[in-house]
Amino acid sequence: MRLSTSQFYQNNLSHITNKSGQANQQLDKLSSRVRVQTAADDPVAANGIMSYKQELSNIARYQNNINMGENLLRREESLLTSAENLSQQAKELMLKANNGAYTAQEKAALSSELNSRIDELLDLANSRDEFGDYIFAGFQTDAEPFLRQADGSVSYQGDSGQRELAISDNVKVALNHDGKLVFGQVPNPKGDLTASYNLQGGVREQGLMVEQAVINDATNVAAAQPYTLTFSDNAGAVEVLVSDRDGNALLDSNGDPLIPQPYQSGQAISAGGLSITLTGEAKAGDEVTLKADAANQGAAKSTLGVFDALNRAKEWLDGDGNTASEQSEFADILDELDAVGGHFTRIRADTGIRLQRLDSQRETHADMTLTLDKVRSGMEDLDYAQAIGELNQTMVALQASQSVFGKLQGMSLFNYI
Repeated sequence: MRLSTSQFYQNNLSHITNKSGQANQQLDKLSSRVRVQTAADDPVAANGIMSYKQELSNIARYQNNINMGENLLRREESLLTSAENLSQQAKELMLKANNGAYTAQEKAALSSELNSRIDELLDLANSRDEFGDYIFAGFQTDAEPFLRQADGSVSYQGDSGQRELAISDNVKVALNHDGKLVFGQVPNPKGDLTASYNLQGGVREQGLMVEQAVINDATNVAAAQPYTLTFSDNAGAVEVLVSDRDGNALLDSNGDPLIPQPYQSGQAISAGGLSITLTGEAKAGDEVTLKADAANQGAAKSTLGVFDALNRAKEWLDGDGNTASEQSEFADILDELDAVGGHFTRIRADTGIRLQRLDSQRETHADMTLTLDKVRSGMEDLDYAQAIGELNQTMVALQASQSVFGKLQGMSLFNYI
C-alpha cells in the first residue's frame, strides 16, 4: 500500500487534532465538575439526569407554594386569634354590665365600648392578604365581603369558595376559610332554634330559659314556626302549651293535639317533632318564642351569625336589663358569645392542622430532594481521580504523537544522498 506525503500529513494532523479536542473536553469537564455535559457523553445517563432535574424543579415549585401557603394561613390564624379575643372581651363587657347598680350613663358607655369591639371585628373580617385579596371573601377576593347596613346588621357579600394550592403532585391544601363559615355559621348553643322571651315581672331568683330546642322531624318546620310556649295557671300549678305560628297546639306522639301540661324545670317537652327543655321559674302569662335563624329557616341544626350575636348583646345593653325577659335573654347572649369564641377556636385549630400538613409535606420534599440530588450527582458529577488519570493518558498520547510527527516530517531521502 502506497501512502502519499499529503495522506501522511493529514492522518497525523487528524490524530493530533482529535487528541487535542479530547484533552480540551476533559479539561472542560474538570473545570465544570460535570461528567455528562451533553447527551452524546452518555445517552442513558443524560435521560435519567433530565428526569431527575425536572422532578427537582417540580419540588422547588411546590416548596415555594408551601412557603406562600404558610404565610397566608399564618395571617388567617392571627386574625382568628384576634377574633377570639374580641369575642371574649365582648363577654366580659356583658358580665360587667349585668349590674343593677349601674346607671344609664354607665351602661351607655359599655354599649359604646361594645360597638367599638364590633367595629374592630368588622375591620378584621374585611382584612386583606399581602396580595391585596380579601381573606374571608371566598372566591370573591376583589370585593369587600362584609358590609354594615343602616340598621346595624352586617351582610356577607362573598361566597363559600375555598382557594386551594398544590403542594405535591396529588396533594392540595385550602388557603382560607370563607366568611360565611367563619362569621355566619356559629353552631346554635340551643340546638336548632333560638328563643326570645316575653316574661312577667322583674328579676327572678332562677330565671326561665331554654336549655335546648331540638328538631327531631323537620318535615313541617318551615310552615309551623315560630313556635310559642304559653304558660298558664291551673289551680296554682303552672302549665305549658306549645303551639305553632297559627296558634294550633302541636301534636303529641299519638297524633292528638297537645294539651297544657304541668311545667317542670329541666323536663323535656316532646311534641310536633320538637324536643324542648326549659329550666328556671315560670309564671302564668309567660311566653317563649322559638324560631330558626333567618338564614336557616326550616332547617335543623341552625346556626348563628357572629355579628347578629354581638348586635343582640348591644341591644341588651341599650335596654333596662332588670326585667325577667332581659335576664333570660342575658343568659342566652352569654351562651351565644361562648359559642362564638368556641367557633373561632375550632376554625383556628383547623388552620393549625393545615399548617401541620404544610410542614409535613415540606419535610417530605426535603427528604426527596436529598435522595434525588444524590442519585443525580452519582450520574452527572465527575469522578476527579478517574478524570485526571484519563487526562494524563490523553496528554501523554498527544505529546507522543506531536513528537513522532515532528521527527517523521523531517525525514527525506535527500538527507542520505
